[in-house]
Amino acid sequence: MRDLRLEMDGGVATLLIDRPQARNALATQTMRELDESLGSIQESGARVLVIRGAGDRAFCAGGDLKELEHMRSETDAAEMAHAMRATLDRIPQLPLPVIAALNGDALGGGAELALACDFRIAASHARVGFAQVALGLIPAWGASERLAALVGRGRALYMLLSGATMSASEAKELGLVEAVYGSDSFDAGVTELTQAIAAAPASALAGIKAAVNAVRPHHHPELADATISAFAKTWADPAHWDAVAKMERRRRSR
Repeated sequence: MRDLRLEMDGGVATLLIDRPQARNALATQTMRELDESLGSIQESGARVLVIRGAGDRAFCAGGDLKELEHMRSETDAAEMAHAMRATLDRIPQLPLPVIAALNGDALGGGAELALACDFRIAASHARVGFAQVALGLIPAWGASERLAALVGRGRALYMLLSGATMSASEAKELGLVEAVYGSDSFDAGVTELTQAIAAAPASALAGIKAAVNAVRPHHHPELADATISAFAKTWADPAHWDAVAKMERRRRSR
């Protein structure tokens, strides 16, 4: 794989988004590799899967807008969103726990990826934010319903409409993150937690996850079409691309 690395340590598989030059943003190639990796992870013998980013700046900064800017039509946007939505819907259906290890910022589509995982742990310097609204977009990969199920309707609307960026500790208080580790001890904390989970029998891990999912499903494919249609319209809207251009000008002026 070009953009992802799969590392194995006993029963713990770590899927690393390895695009630090782009703050681990998701290009179309990255999205394809993520889908392929999730499709084959059971064959690895892993009992726990960790998804994280390379380095310590970013877990994932969302979609790589530089790489995706050639997709200007509603059709292209809808195809991309359907594919990525289906990829993230794989995660709650896997018979092993999938942990988002937020080694750095999870923003926009990166926050959507983190939400699709079974739970999230974060380094103290990490931030979480749904910045889509600042670009004239709506989340397309299932975040709206996952977020509402996780934190409640009001809090979900606040996060999505304000586009506020939260610290790791704020995210923990709101129920987005289950544990926060000091930045210097983050890697050790991830290792200790995942090895403890991986020590349990695979059947027990799968059974616990299935029982919890039965109470509160974390994927709702029946809601995908309407959400993606709305997203595609906002993606193709000139207001979105004007916002992208303004963001790039601000970045260059820093």
